[in-house]
Amino acid sequence: MSITLQSIGTIHTPYLSFNTPHQPLPDAPGDFWITLNPEYASALKSLDNFNYIYVLYHLDQVTPPVELLTHSPWAPELEIGLFASRSPQRPNPIGLSIVQLKEIQGNELIISGIDAYNGTPLLDIKPYIQFRDSIDDANNGWFDILPDKEHTIAHALGLKHEHAHEHSHEHHHPHEHDDVHKQTHHSDPNHNQHSHHDRPSYEDGQDKPDHRRHHVHND
Repeated sequence: MSITLQSIGTIHTPYLSFNTPHQPLPDAPGDFWITLNPEYASALKSLDNFNYIYVLYHLDQVTPPVELLTHSPWAPELEIGLFASRSPQRPNPIGLSIVQLKEIQGNELIISGIDAYNGTPLLDIKPYIQFRDSIDDANNGWFDILPDKEHTIAHALGLKHEHAHEHSHEHHHPHEHDDVHKQTHHSDPNHNQHSHHDRPSYEDGQDKPDHRRHHVHND
């Protein structure tokens, strides 16, 4: 059965193909926002009551082939099934991220860092509802059976940490946190990781966004 979807907006980020992260970074530097097509603007009513949202989008720069067995960048020695991974190489290339909703300005949503390249087509927006979506007994799947689980999870989250075989700290992201256990415990199981995309869509003829007018200060 064939299914046809249409873009309902565009995701704007500072990321080009070479620097898109593997997962959303809530405190990532730069400006992130979603432009919803004007005809859907009224559908945003009451969304500002929520502080986190699900963002679904088309990974339109992902190309075949789709391999049913794959390796995670966080545990390359472990072979896992495609559906046990967050690989973007999927039969239906749909991305899913949970991001903070900072502000709504007309048909534009100011959000926290999202793991999508600039110009990514938007498919849907849903509210993150804490009492429905937070699952207390969720585990970390195959991460839990890794021999160096804490180091691998800290590496995946971009946290400051010390490898069991090293005596110096590794730094993976300019906005790191010290409490690895706290961040690991509260990380959402729905966060996804994506590989890189080819190029931003404004190189295909769209206007390059002016990030400055969308900058939001959070004191």
